[in-house]
Amino acid sequence: NFWQNSVQSSEENQSKIQHPKSKIETLPSMESDVYAGVSPHAETLEKRALTFWNLSNNQPNFVIASAKSLIAKTSSPNEMRELGAILKLDNDFAPGVLLEKLTASGYVREEPIKNIGEFSLRGGIIDVWSPDAENPVRIEFFGDTVDSIREFDAQTQLSTKQLKQISIAPMREFAATAQDFKDWAFFALTRFSDTRFARNLKDRTDFAVEGEDFSGWEFLIPLVKPRTSSIFDYLQNCVFVIDEPTIVEQTLASFYENLTERFDEINKHDEIGLEPNELFLSVEELRRKLTKQKRIELRALGKTAAQTDEQFQISEELADNKRQNPLFLFPTAESSTEIELQSRSTRKFHGDIASLAQSLKSKVQSQFVFQSNGLAERFAEILRDYDVILPENSIAIGDLSSGFEIPALDLIVQTETDVFGENSQAFAPKQKTKDQRPKTKTSAFVSDFRDLKAGDFVVHVDHGIGRFEGLQMINTQGIEREFMLLMYAENAKLFVPVERLDLVSRYSSGEGVAPTLDRLGGIGWQKTKAKAKRAMRDMADELLRLYAERKMVQGFAFSADTPWQKEFEDAFPYQLTPDQAAAIEDLKSDMQTNIPMDRLVVGDVGYGKTEVAMRAAFKAVMDGKQVAILTPTTILAYQHSESFKQRFAAFPVNIELLSRFRSPKEQKEVVAK
Repeated sequence: NFWQNSVQSSEENQSKIQHPKSKIETLPSMESDVYAGVSPHAETLEKRALTFWNLSNNQPNFVIASAKSLIAKTSSPNEMRELGAILKLDNDFAPGVLLEKLTASGYVREEPIKNIGEFSLRGGIIDVWSPDAENPVRIEFFGDTVDSIREFDAQTQLSTKQLKQISIAPMREFAATAQDFKDWAFFALTRFSDTRFARNLKDRTDFAVEGEDFSGWEFLIPLVKPRTSSIFDYLQNCVFVIDEPTIVEQTLASFYENLTERFDEINKHDEIGLEPNELFLSVEELRRKLTKQKRIELRALGKTAAQTDEQFQISEELADNKRQNPLFLFPTAESSTEIELQSRSTRKFHGDIASLAQSLKSKVQSQFVFQSNGLAERFAEILRDYDVILPENSIAIGDLSSGFEIPALDLIVQTETDVFGENSQAFAPKQKTKDQRPKTKTSAFVSDFRDLKAGDFVVHVDHGIGRFEGLQMINTQGIEREFMLLMYAENAKLFVPVERLDLVSRYSSGEGVAPTLDRLGGIGWQKTKAKAKRAMRDMADELLRLYAERKMVQGFAFSADTPWQKEFEDAFPYQLTPDQAAAIEDLKSDMQTNIPMDRLVVGDVGYGKTEVAMRAAFKAVMDGKQVAILTPTTILAYQHSESFKQRFAAFPVNIELLSRFRSPKEQKEVVAK
C-alpha cells in the first residue's frame, strides 16, 4: 500500500496531488561535548523537544534517531506532557500557569513576537509562537477561561483565522526555572566542595544564585533534576531497524570511550561535570533495553557480514573497549531470518519523453515521484500530448535522489531526474525554516572570523589595515581575557578584545596583491576614509544624473502571468519565505510597467535569491525575450546552468552555458544562437 496515500491526477488535471500523510519524526543528538561548558545549539534543542513532545502525545509511524541520541537520558513522557500545553476554547487554563510553562520550557518574552519560541503578555492576552505551528497564536482569557484563540500574521500582527484548540510544544526537553538554578547553586557547592573546583564553580554559581542560566547548564542541571528516561520510554510496541549494526557499534563504542576520557580530563583540570551515567545510559542499560526490542538489521552483505562481525569485529571491539558484551552486535548469523532484496537503477530518459511514452504504452508500468504538484501536473500534461494517460495513483509527491527498480515486486519508481535528465540536486534551492532570526553584526563577522588564519589581512574601523596574528590570552585586572592580535606598520601591535570583534572585518581586494599596513596613530587611514567618502559623493552625483536619464527612457512592459508561469511556480518544491514572496511580487510589478527596471535583490547564501531570478527569467521568456544570467566566476556559471536546466526541464526553454571552460567552437555556437 505504499502508493495508497497519493492522490491521482485526473485527465482534466483538476485534482491536486498531495503529500502522503505519514508522520515521520527525527531525533538528532546533542552533538556538543557535554564537558566543554558549552550549551547545545538552540535549533537542536528545539528539534529534540518537538520530537519528544510529539512522541509523548501521539505515536508517529517512524522515528529516525542517531546512535548517540539513543543513549542520551532525558525527561520522562509524563514530564514532557507537563512541560507543554494543550489549550481548548471555553476550557479553563490559568494564564499564570501557562506563563510559568513557557518560561520553564525555554520561551523568551518579546514585544511583539517575531520568531518561533517567543511570547508576549498584554493584560489578559498572551501571544505565543510554538515550534509545531506555522504561525503564532493570540490567546484571550476571561479570568481563567480560554475565551478566544486566533492565529495571526507575525509581520502585520493581524488575525488570520479562529482556532478551537492549540498545542504549545516546549522549546527544550527539560524544565528549568529560576528556582531550579538557585537550588543547583546550593547543591553544587556541596557536590563540588573541594577547593580545587572553587574557581570553575564560581563562574556558574554567580549566575545560578540569581536564578539565571549559564553556558552548558543543560549538562549540569540533572544534579537537582535527575534524568531517568530515554527514547526507549517513548517508543511503544515498535520495531528497531538498525542500519549497518557494525558501524553503529563502532560509533557508540568510540563515544563511550571518549566520554570516560573527557570526564577524567576535566576532573584532572579541576573543572566541574556530572558523571557519564548521570547523562547517558550505561553500556549494560543499553544492551538490556535493546535485548527486549524486536529488531531488523540492514546489512549490505547479509549473513556473510554477520558471520564476519561475530568472528572478528566483536572480539576486536571487546578487546579494545574492555567490555563484556557488544552493544549492537547480536549472534544473528545462525538464528535470524534473512530476506534478500535485489534492486537496480532505472532507465534514464534524459528528456526523451517520446521514448518514455513508448515504454509506458508497451505495458511497462512505472510509479513516479516528483518534488512538487506543479511539476507532477506538467508531466501528466506532456504525456497526454503523446496519448498516454497514467493510471490512478501513479504519481506521488516526495523527495527521492533517483529512481529504482525491484524486479521481484514488478516495481519501477522514477523521479523527475530520471525523466528530464538533469541531476542537479546539489544546486536545488534549500528548504527554508520558519524561524529566520536576524543576525547581529558580531555573529555575522564571527562566521567569517573562524576562517581567518595567521597572516591574513583585516581592517579595523578606527586603525585601518593590519595583519591578523592569532588569539592570545591576557590577564587584565586579575581576569583572563581573550584578545585578537593585529600587527601594523613598524611592528606596532593592537590587541582587540573578542567582545569588540564587530570593529574588525576581513580585508578583501580584487587585485590579489598584499596591501600596505597602516601606521597606528597615523593619519594615513583617516585620509583613505576621507578619499573614499569623496569618491562616494562623486558616484552619487553620477548616479543622480544617470537615473534622471533613465526616467526619460521608455522600457518594455511585460504581459501578466501566463498559465505556464503558474505551473512553473507551483513546481517549486518549497514554501516561499515572506521576503521571497515580497521580492517576487515587486519584481513582477516592475516588469509589467514601461519604466526600465532597476532592482537589487539582497540576501545571504541559501536564502532563495536564485528562485526569484528564475521566476523573472521565466516571465521574460514567456513574452518572447532572451535572458542573460551573469555570474562572477566560472564555477558559479556552471552551477547556475545546471540548476536552471533542472528547474526549467519540463518547459520548452533553451538554456546554454558560456564560459572559458567551453571550447572556442562551442562558444561561437552559443553566441551565434
